[in-house]
Amino acid sequence: MNPFPSILIRGTITFLAALIVHIVFWRAKRPPREMAWLVFLFLALPLALYSFLFLVCRDAAATSWVLAFIWHTALSAAYIMTYPPIQAGCPSLKIVLAVNRAGRKGLSLEEITDLFSEEAMFGDRFNDLIEDGLISWKYDTWGISGTGQLIARFFIFYRKLLKLPLGEG
Repeated sequence: MNPFPSILIRGTITFLAALIVHIVFWRAKRPPREMAWLVFLFLALPLALYSFLFLVCRDAAATSWVLAFIWHTALSAAYIMTYPPIQAGCPSLKIVLAVNRAGRKGLSLEEITDLFSEEAMFGDRFNDLIEDGLISWKYDTWGISGTGQLIARFFIFYRKLLKLPLGEG
């Protein structure tokens, strides 16, 4: 019997369960430090669940639980990485939606530029970064926290690995 479908099904089910819990709780009340809660909900709790299942099985099925967790983690990581631009309003998406609303008449460059005030572009992002404990404002200067440095180093490593220039798209 091919275990591959059950691996995908198990990982997908646990991802969807975490997603449903995420949606239900966030609609009731958005928590502070959203990214930390996403990591807890999508990675830490499932790791505990899969570790328990791995220990209980202790046979050939144990390997399938590890592989299901890897699949779950891949889905969760993709979701966690796309969450910030989706919840904060990605500029590209705002442009597409505004042009769509304008219909056949379209939008001029000036009308598109007017969509993005400095506050609209940066205010919410700074607040999110502060709330998530990634940056701080002290003595009229922005600083980066230890967690912020860890994330920055990860993305620097990732971009170097892909041979992409730092600080661009």
